[in-house]
Amino acid sequence: MTITEVLIDLAIPAAMTLLAAVFGFVWKISHRVSALEKQLEAERNARIGAVRNLERDVQVIYDNVDKNREWTTNRMMSIVRDVSK
Repeated sequence: MTITEVLIDLAIPAAMTLLAAVFGFVWKISHRVSALEKQLEAERNARIGAVRNLERDVQVIYDNVDKNREWTTNRMMSIVRDVSK
């Protein structure tokens, strides 16, 4: 066996190992990126849902305040009418 044959016998497994490591690294990075994209999408949806809930709650409060204001005005007017008698 010559030195060239020995070097080739060592270089081929080393190259295959290096190629497998590169493929594994790329797969791991792409998997991590897709997992982070999913997490980001879930957080975006949660934030949109929270904003919708907040808007709905504000609308309910605003509607109730408006109803209470009308009731309070009517009650005050009836008190004024009763006092003037």
